[in-house]
Amino acid sequence: MRKELCFFPIIFILIFASGCHRLAAQPTLDLSQLTPVQPAQDAPITPTPAPTLDPATSEALRLYPLLIGSTWVYEYLGYDQNQEVIWQVVETVTNTRFVEGYFVAELERTIKLLEGDPPSGFLSAPDSGIFWYLVDGQNLYRFEGQLNTQLSSAWLDLVLPFPENNQAWYPHPDQRANLDMRTSGFRYASHPFMKVLPMGGTYTCYNVATRFEDGTAEGTFCESIGYVYQEFNYYNRAFGYRSELRGYSLQ
Repeated sequence: MRKELCFFPIIFILIFASGCHRLAAQPTLDLSQLTPVQPAQDAPITPTPAPTLDPATSEALRLYPLLIGSTWVYEYLGYDQNQEVIWQVVETVTNTRFVEGYFVAELERTIKLLEGDPPSGFLSAPDSGIFWYLVDGQNLYRFEGQLNTQLSSAWLDLVLPFPENNQAWYPHPDQRANLDMRTSGFRYASHPFMKVLPMGGTYTCYNVATRFEDGTAEGTFCESIGYVYQEFNYYNRAFGYRSELRGYSLQ
């Protein structure tokens, strides 16, 4: 699905988006989980050690544990002027590997309708399928549909740790390439604060916001867990979504 052809900012926000629950201690990196890129079938097969994670990548993965088996379960409310619909959205890291020296996590997103009867093409529905995070030091790029290492044309979803002193970054590659410093399209994080989650535990969290000309996206990201809340509101039109973390299991 490519809703961005009509609603450019929404697609990058809706992708942002559990019966299972297990409080986890600070995750540790287990390099045995990482799968080096395999040689071509006609190439000699020789042992290839997994690349060593650089400190910046290790820190990013501590803050956002994109390791095999990590699972987040969300309750997702999509709405328009006519109705509200609720889904359960589950995101699971199904594979990790190195691609051209970059750590890559593959995630599967499944959805289950809980309440409502949305029509075909309901704009506020969550997407399902496979997507990827590529970690380049503190920069986490998100890919939909196809993974590649052309980072200059990739969506820069997160910068971890978050930039300080109200510094912002532009997720969209065109704005980064053109140094487009408009007041639309930039993303930034608040100062850290402590938050007690409904599932238990107190975590260091940040409010993360993205401003668009026709809407705003906001969320709460907590260290060592990931997003615990996200929402999108489209100005002057009655549709958007809210997504709340209901459970998680982290590796």
